[in-house]
Amino acid sequence: MKQTKYIAHSENSYGEEQSMKQHSEGVAELMKSFALADDFAEIYSYCGLLHDIGKYSNGFQNYIRSKGEKEPHAKWGAYMARMNKLINIAFSVIGHHAGLPNRDAMFETLEQCAKDENMWNQIQQALKEDDFNIPICDNGSFNKIGDVFQKELFIRLIYSALVDADSLDAERHFQKEQSDARSCKILDVDALLAALNNRFDSFKQVTPLNELRTEVRLYAQSLSNADQGCFSMTLPTGMGKTLTSLNWALHHAKAHSNINRIVIVLPFISIIDQTANELKTIFKDYDVILEHHSNVIYEGANEEESYWKDSKELATENWDYPIVITTAVQFFESLFSNQRSLCRKLHNLQDSIVIFDEIQTLPVNLAECTMKMLNDMLHLCRCSFLFCTATQPNFQTRKDFCGIDQITPLVENPASIFASTKRVKYISVDDYKAQSFESIADCVVGQNDSVLIVCNTKKKAMTLFDKLKEKSEIPVLHLSTNMCQIHRMEVINKVRQKLKDGEKLILCSTQLIEAGVDIDFPVVFRELAPLEAIIQSAGRCNREGKLKEGKVYLFQLEDQGQPSRDYETFAKFARLCYQGNEDMLSDADFYTNYYTNIIANYSSEDNVTPKREKLRFQDVADIYRIINNKTTSLFIYRYDKESRSLYNTIKDKEYLSRKDYQKIAQYSVQVYEWFTKANADKIGETLNGIKIWFGAYSKEIGLSNEDEIFYI
Repeated sequence: MKQTKYIAHSENSYGEEQSMKQHSEGVAELMKSFALADDFAEIYSYCGLLHDIGKYSNGFQNYIRSKGEKEPHAKWGAYMARMNKLINIAFSVIGHHAGLPNRDAMFETLEQCAKDENMWNQIQQALKEDDFNIPICDNGSFNKIGDVFQKELFIRLIYSALVDADSLDAERHFQKEQSDARSCKILDVDALLAALNNRFDSFKQVTPLNELRTEVRLYAQSLSNADQGCFSMTLPTGMGKTLTSLNWALHHAKAHSNINRIVIVLPFISIIDQTANELKTIFKDYDVILEHHSNVIYEGANEEESYWKDSKELATENWDYPIVITTAVQFFESLFSNQRSLCRKLHNLQDSIVIFDEIQTLPVNLAECTMKMLNDMLHLCRCSFLFCTATQPNFQTRKDFCGIDQITPLVENPASIFASTKRVKYISVDDYKAQSFESIADCVVGQNDSVLIVCNTKKKAMTLFDKLKEKSEIPVLHLSTNMCQIHRMEVINKVRQKLKDGEKLILCSTQLIEAGVDIDFPVVFRELAPLEAIIQSAGRCNREGKLKEGKVYLFQLEDQGQPSRDYETFAKFARLCYQGNEDMLSDADFYTNYYTNIIANYSSEDNVTPKREKLRFQDVADIYRIINNKTTSLFIYRYDKESRSLYNTIKDKEYLSRKDYQKIAQYSVQVYEWFTKANADKIGETLNGIKIWFGAYSKEIGLSNEDEIFYI
């Protein structure tokens, strides 16, 4: 019997099939609404109409009716696009399930299609039978994009629009209730500004610092009418960058009606928790904050029905929300990815403002290729970027660096602000001669005051912690990533309370304390480190300006172990820059000059951008990594009563709920591969794949591979 009906999707819960025309036209309409500009609407629509024509084959129609094996279909739409000289669309179509390929791999596949005339004739005949006419598309608007890198970015954007539209239309067919649950929230600038102004009004205490904060905020606000582009906000720690930058962003959005989203990118989850909680409090009457990171797992309407997703969880798929807070890893690796799930959100970055907090944490070896991509976005996507930090790198294009064409500062006179808010004095320990752990411990104990000491590795922090316990008459606490999240927060809260109560203590920590932890010590000891780490550690000293001058001691240890070769190199170079003139560490432009020299002298060759130029999407995705070292999550199930109860709840479950995973994350420690191999006999696994730590966990230092066990 001749087949006359061609379907894209099988029956839904209402017994309805989705025809090929319904799906293709539905995707095309969505894509048209996602178009980068009106000039590109035809290209986007054509891509949507074309993407699934391979489903017109007899083999696929048999498969979808459960009568045969699955047959690849994406290549045929790509083949048709290539025949019409629309290579930009061919990439998106061929990769809309498997991911954007390298150019040569795509052409190899399309050459095979050219040899299969029977299949191509079969698809063309089916299109005629279904009366599905796909008009020829004019690619002129794409050809007008003169820059090859912007063309590469355009392919990423249209690919993002396709996979999002494809997913949304399929969801509309199979899960109508879930589709209807998607948020339709808009960026209500006036309402959010009113709420933010209420927050500013609550800062009633009139102090020189608060007056300076207001002055800085209003100056940045006065520049919010500027054309969309790239901006910088260079402010010392404690100047309220989070709210000042958001205030500018909302006023900037008000000045540019196309802006419909603000994305806040932060380097560490510990900062995200702090920022998200603050903004949720301010905008408590408006559900506008979407967090997208590993510590947040949104719970569905019914925990047992895992297919039913919360509206916010749905929004994490494509970032269709007014304010998104995410990590640098999530943002940047998505930008360079070739995979459907990661790329789906990219088209929603057009017409957005992106605030990058602590941008100096971007790995030096990725700085140039990342800034090149952001610069391409500025030219193509009608978006604005804001770089916020106390240690502002030089990301502007210059002779030896291809970065951002122009960066407009939002702070009128950073040098005077840094000078007027100078809160610490930097002091070298024995002119940076290598010190034993014993001598550093003696120096710390000799302060007769509360001290924060920051080391470069967990091993050094633990060694110093042990020495300090032997010598100190005041409490000594420890903080590192060997401790699970709940344990770390307990220590941080305990430290804050003791400091508030005027109790003296010593906190021995790794660099994690630098990651936006709001804590205030009168004295800080910092092991020699790259410049940004030193300045960030100093931001934990006399943070509130209660003392005339806090003290930051810089020291070098005999133990030369460092987190990485680059870390050691940059630490040595930083010391060469400031040794003998430590007051320079308080200068606003010192870090910018340091970073420029780091890029010029120590950054490796950019091997990402040349692959972008050759449209090697798979290769780019493979080599662009913010974090290279793979880690495994270990569940510390015997941490406390709650963790034991959680273990008993999940150990025999075949499938875990989102809430289960969220709770497990709070009691987990990330470890490197060498640790799991060395301690394989102490690691178990539940039925559902959760790694369990059966070894030692100390109430003082956290995870330990020692035999002695001290459980909390």
